[in-house]
Amino acid sequence: MAPGQDDEPLALLAIDGDRAADPSVCPFLRLARPDGELVAPDRGPLEQHVCVAIGEPRPQSLRQQELLCLRSAHADCPRYLRGAAAPEPDATMAVRGALPRVPKATVAALAILVLSAGVSLGFVLQRGGLQMPVMPSDSPSAVAVVVTPSPEPTAPPVTEAPSPTPAPATPSPSPVPTASPSPVPTAAPATPTPSPATPAPSPAATSDRYAVLVPCPDQDGCWIYTVRTGDNLSSIASWFGIKLSVIYEWNPQYRTQGIRKGDEIRMPPPTR
Repeated sequence: MAPGQDDEPLALLAIDGDRAADPSVCPFLRLARPDGELVAPDRGPLEQHVCVAIGEPRPQSLRQQELLCLRSAHADCPRYLRGAAAPEPDATMAVRGALPRVPKATVAALAILVLSAGVSLGFVLQRGGLQMPVMPSDSPSAVAVVVTPSPEPTAPPVTEAPSPTPAPATPSPSPVPTASPSPVPTAAPATPTPSPATPAPSPAATSDRYAVLVPCPDQDGCWIYTVRTGDNLSSIASWFGIKLSVIYEWNPQYRTQGIRKGDEIRMPPPTR
């Protein structure tokens, strides 16, 4: 939704007034106002959203915002990892010679490593120390295998069989011609007249998404969804299994303006 158009205003965290209240949203995502001021981002993807993790604010595509910036998956983003690893200014670090700040993730990893080493050492001590396998000193003696050649088979002698005496040819009787009966004409089978095909009924809608949809009164294959509190075009498209670009094609008026509670969104049949 566009900033300021939601029924419930977006709350800000006390620790950082410029980031979103939702912990799943990237803390480096900001909304760039026309006057250049960077404020807390909106709940849905906008072209005015920029990333401030590294250097100058950098615009983020709508697809990038859907996949990473507005979800908990932002923790895998390279820009987020570099921004989170960068040292933060602190008044206590102004004193010369102060110790550098150790990230909490490093401390947790070291604690897990020390705990694993202690558990492994305790397990070894409980078993009475390491036990090395003892290899037998006497190796088995080698056994010589003698192969006895098998005798070659002897072929039996070939005897010449006497040629058979040809029998005298016996004349075969000539066939007597017989009169063949004339074919009886048979009536051709009647060709059945095909009955007009009955159109198959269209499959009934089985998706539970139709419970919140109403059919469009002026178009077939069109459904209307009424916007509720907390909705945005990205979440609506994901829930119904429809691409965000298709939502914009069916509702071009929302390309330049946000949605509010009670707005009607047209869409094709859901795929979920």
